[in-house]
Formats: sequence, C-alpha cells, structure tokens
Amino acid sequence: MYTNFFSLSELPFSIAPNPKYLFMSDRHREALTHLSYGLGSASSDGSNIEGNGGFVLLTGEVGTGKTTVSRCLMADLPETTQLAFILNPTLSSQELLATICDQLKIRYRKTGATLKTLTDKIAEKLLKNHANGINTLLIVDEAQHLQPEVLEQLRLLTNLETNTKKLLQVILIGQPELQQLLKRRDLRQLAQRITARYHLLPLNQQELIAYIKHRLSVADCHRALFNKSALTTIHKLSQGIPRLINLICHSALMEAYNSNNAVVDKKIVLKAASHALGDDLEQPMWWQQKYTQIAMAASTLLLVLFAGLWLGQKQNEPLQVVSPKQQGKVVEPAELPDKFVNRLSTDEVSTIKALPLPQSAPKFEVVIAQKVVSAEPPISKALTPKIALKAQKIIPPTKKELEQSSALDSQENYQVESVDGVSDDLLARFQAAIDDTENSVNHQNDAERSQGQVIEQDIKPLSQMPAWVQKGIPNLTFEQHIYASDGQGWVNVNGRDRYEGDTVANGLSIDKILPQQVILTYRGEKFSLPALTNW
Repeated sequence: MYTNFFSLSELPFSIAPNPKYLFMSDRHREALTHLSYGLGSASSDGSNIEGNGGFVLLTGEVGTGKTTVSRCLMADLPETTQLAFILNPTLSSQELLATICDQLKIRYRKTGATLKTLTDKIAEKLLKNHANGINTLLIVDEAQHLQPEVLEQLRLLTNLETNTKKLLQVILIGQPELQQLLKRRDLRQLAQRITARYHLLPLNQQELIAYIKHRLSVADCHRALFNKSALTTIHKLSQGIPRLINLICHSALMEAYNSNNAVVDKKIVLKAASHALGDDLEQPMWWQQKYTQIAMAASTLLLVLFAGLWLGQKQNEPLQVVSPKQQGKVVEPAELPDKFVNRLSTDEVSTIKALPLPQSAPKFEVVIAQKVVSAEPPISKALTPKIALKAQKIIPPTKKELEQSSALDSQENYQVESVDGVSDDLLARFQAAIDDTENSVNHQNDAERSQGQVIEQDIKPLSQMPAWVQKGIPNLTFEQHIYASDGQGWVNVNGRDRYEGDTVANGLSIDKILPQQVILTYRGEKFSLPALTNW
C-alpha cells in the first residue's frame, strides 16, 4: 500500500489493539491509577498489598481506549491473581455464572446445573483461592449490556468476604449508559459498593499530536507526515477519540499516496474523512466555519466601536443649566431653560441627587448632577415646582477628595437640614433615601468582605494535602454543583444533595461552596476540590 511511499515499516494506524502501538496519555495513566487503587493492587510506594475488593467502574465513549487500559491492567497483575474476563455480557444470570466457572476452571455438571449449584461451586473456588493466597478478579467488558438481574447476581457473589477483604473483585467496563443503569433504585446496593470509578475522556489536541507522532515512530517514520492544519482538522473531526483518529489518518495517508503528496494537509484530511466516516462525518454549518466566524466577529467589533464613540460624545457634552449670572443663587424651576426642565421627567438623562460636599462643609445641598445615570427613580414632574435648586459648577473630584469623602461616609451619618422653600415631606424623603443608600452600601461591603475572606485564605487543593488526609477521606463523586451568592447553593455528592455545613462522612464536612470549587474540612484540615470532581 503506502508503506514504501512514506518509508514505513508497517501500517501505523490499524484499529487492531496491537500492544506495540500502545500510547498511554495522561488520561489513560490516570484511569489505570484509579483502577489499581480501587483494586488495592498497589500501594503508593509501588509495593503490592491485598486487594480491598468490591466493584470498580471504568466508563468512556466508544473508542476512547477503555480496552487499552484494561489490557494494561491485566498485563501488570501479579502472579497471585486469577483472572476471569468476560467479553460478551449479554447473558442470563445462569449463563453468567457458568461463564465465570469456565474462566476460573471450575468443574461442574453441564446438564442440570442450577443457580445454587453454580454459586456454591464459585464460592468454594473463592475460599480455596483465599486459603492459597490467591486473589480472584472478574473483568466484564461492555457491561452496559448487563441486565439488572444479572448485575444483582454479581453483587450477591461479592457478599463472600473475610473481616478485611472481599473474596471477589469485579471491574465493570462500559459506555456512559452504564452510569445511568447503576442509578436505578433497585441497583443502589451495588452502586454503594463501587470503591473507584473513572470516566475516560477523549484526547485533547496536544495529546492527539503526540499520539500520531508515537504511532509513526513505532512504524519507523521520524518525519512529520501531517502539517499543522491537518492535525487541527483531524482533532475537530475525530473529537479526540483514538479509534476515529486511526480511521481518518489511515484514509488520509492512502489519499495522499494516491495524489502523490508527501505531506497530508487539511484538504486531504477532509476528503479522506468523508470516505472513512461516511454518514458519521458532521460537516460544520456555515456559521461554524472559520472565515465566517472571523467576519462576524469583525463586524460585531466595528459596531461596538461606533456605538462607544457615539455614546462617549454624548456623555462628554456638558449640561448647561443656568447662565453665569445665576451661579451661586437659588433658582426656581421657572427660571431654568426649557431644555433642562424637559429633561427632569426622562429616565436616561440628568436627575436630581443629594451629593456630599468636601469635608470642610459637612452639609448636604441639593445640586444638579451632570449626565448621571442612576438606578434611583427620577423625581416626578408633580414634585418639580416645590424644589428650589442651587446651581453650581460641577468639578470632577480629585483622588484626595474621594478618599476624604469615603472616610466621611464611614464616620458620619449625614442629616438633611431644613431649607426655606422646601417642604418637610420632601426633606423626609431625601433623608430616607440617604439612610437606605448607606444601609445598602454597608450590607454590600459586609458581604464582599465575608466572601473575600474565604477566597483570600491560603487553602491548598486535596492533591497537596498530607498523605493521611488523602487516604483518610472516603470516595467522593460530585455530580451537581450549584453556587449561589447568598450561601444557599448545594452540591450533589455521592448521590445526595448537601449544603454548606453538612457532613459528608465521619470527620468530613462541606465548609464552603464557591463558583469553581468546594472547600471541605477533614479532622481540622481544610482543603479545596474543583467542581464536579471524582476522588
């Protein structure tokens, strides 16, 4: 085929699970670590320890490499482990037990065998293995096809145990539908026995590049056969799923060979993907194409810039309220220009506000704000004739004056004094507005300080905590994370909704729920976990 054309010793992108082409990404290593921990097959220093039994769950989309991880696990099993591996789980309960007996080399009568007979045979074998220091492991691939009653039969097999361990360890490998299956109420006892679970995600773009380079190097090719645009397109079309990557790359090399191209580019990849994936190939819509998105982004940016310039010019226009001859005197609304009087009843332009003067004059005066957009309701037109307005030139305060004003706000409660020509009812309304504003600001500052204290604390993630903390906390599965600024958020951990202050397990409680993380406390040690974490 194209092996001689590209100087390859063999086909590098076969979908067969060839151990020679095994590529362990960080995600696959993490999955393998979770499985090993769940089985208790290795300690942190690498020495073997006794398995703790129970169920271990590995899920992932089709083609993400679940079989690769399971083969690595089986290759590293110690000699003191007897393995039963089931590839076709579409069996009844009796057929499953018979298959386990075949895998464990248990002799039984083929005719007339009942569930009790097979169960007794398996229990006898498990006890014998335990007496001889042999661990028994059962791996079920494509476990999403198991019937609920078959899963329950597996759970009953794990009831055989000693004071320190289960005599049968089970690994369930399947697609995401397996997670939904285990949420059934009649399977909650099995779900509670899962000691470790991991969901294998597809490769990101950097891992995809390393994956393709690795497979080419194994086939004795040490030059780049795919350019940058081709690699980006492969990741977009395959979504990082290794099996689809192999199909697309194999078809692309074949297409490049047929067109006599030494390097695969984006055009070749798109053509090859249409042949390799067929109807499964999702062509991007016109608004998802790169050039269309760039044009739309440029158009939006220009509109924002023009709108900003227009608004800036409008805001910079001074509001001419009175003539220079009227500066410093009390002006009745009838003396104001019609242009200003008309604006008093609109929402989007100037309104009348009570502004504090510098510290040297600790009284409030009613002045005219310049282009103030306020959340307060505008003064109604009916009240306008009753208000005497003192016009003055508005000068932006300096930094020092702002600091003095802020200090004055924190030390004094301003009171509105009576002014000739202003009714007591209106003065009372101004005083109530000032009090409400101060209370609102104080409450907001208190809330911000309270939130800031939590965020500013030097809280380490769980991965940086001492070993006794990491080993002491139970398995945690966060399936839902709801943050609320009023402290009423919650998280769904281990199948239950829990709020701030709730206890998850002995010695482990939820201290704080933040937007991107959860703060927990375990026996006096406080640490953080990212949202929706499996531990």
